[in-house]
Amino acid sequence: MAPWSAFVLALAVVGLLSFVLRWTFGNDRTAVPTGRDSDGYGLLREVAIVPTEAAAQVLRTRLRAAGIRATTARGDNGAHRVLVFPADEANARLLLSGSV
Repeated sequence: MAPWSAFVLALAVVGLLSFVLRWTFGNDRTAVPTGRDSDGYGLLREVAIVPTEAAAQVLRTRLRAAGIRATTARGDNGAHRVLVFPADEANARLLLSGSV
């Protein structure tokens, strides 16, 4: 096999591999839904909105004491949100409602 034909064959293999990988793992630019609302918190779900950071920290501490992973975030309007993962949402709402 001539040296130039080996180079052409290698180039063809790399090109074919690039095409297959691009087709398989392509760059899908469609929007990914983030849940019920598009608030920008990804998988996290809002379980409470409170006016102050201190109130949000109290609720977060209560949830964590019950074994529920929680975090807080400040919203655009200045209110503070308490956020949990979807699997913990029902338990968090139940706990924060005072029924537990």
